[in-house]
Amino acid sequence: MRNLLYVMIRFILVGFMFTSWYVVANPRNDGNEPRQGHQDTRLTPLRQLTPEANRILNAPPPVQSHVTTFESRVTDRTAYPYIQTTLNFVEGHLSYKAFLSDGQEISYSTRGEHIWHSQCYGDLCILVTNKNLLGVSNSSSEWEKGHHFGEERYRVAMGHKAALVMSERKLYLFNSYTNHWETISLEQEIIRSFANLYDKVAITTTRRMIVIDLPSETQFEENLLLRGVYQFEMRDAFINFYSSDKLWMFRHQTQNFEEVDLMD
Repeated sequence: MRNLLYVMIRFILVGFMFTSWYVVANPRNDGNEPRQGHQDTRLTPLRQLTPEANRILNAPPPVQSHVTTFESRVTDRTAYPYIQTTLNFVEGHLSYKAFLSDGQEISYSTRGEHIWHSQCYGDLCILVTNKNLLGVSNSSSEWEKGHHFGEERYRVAMGHKAALVMSERKLYLFNSYTNHWETISLEQEIIRSFANLYDKVAITTTRRMIVIDLPSETQFEENLLLRGVYQFEMRDAFINFYSSDKLWMFRHQTQNFEEVDLMD
């Protein structure tokens, strides 16, 4: 009996010593840690963010866009005069400021918009953003706003009195005489050329020729009848469009297209 009691006491002492040694060797395993698969995922509280950090974090993600310069597929034989850019703009903090030739300053807030393209030439400047089209000229009192359909690809062509922004479905023309954006729908056609000389704009597509008188905003058209224009020339009194066997001449005085057969 005494031997049995002695054995039991030794067994208890050995077990206590083993337990004490394990706790010392593993101080983090104190029985209060969560079980495997139930780790504490609480985050350390962040410091209060500055207004600028909040603006950056809450800003909408930039929309991927491709705005490129339009390259004409038709030979342009126009003898252009020297063009001087008579106004300027600078990018400020969330704004664009245009400086006109008379010293006037016109500002546009770009808050909430991403600038895709900006350019000045001649008597006008334009902006293309993810939401709007903006134009300003020396006769403007504010940036003139136009709207596009949010397509991803645009091409831009600049004249000294008009600018053209092109998508796959629409043409957006900024007219510096009237400070308006005009929209021309494309009817299963591809634009091939754009030109601007003084108060006239000439556009050719795979289906038609378009001439626009900028001061009156009047548009004149002529169907190509399955022909293609390979060359054009703008002059003071008329515009010539050449195909392989015909010439279409637009007279400014009569505001009509005249057709001439080149094979006679």
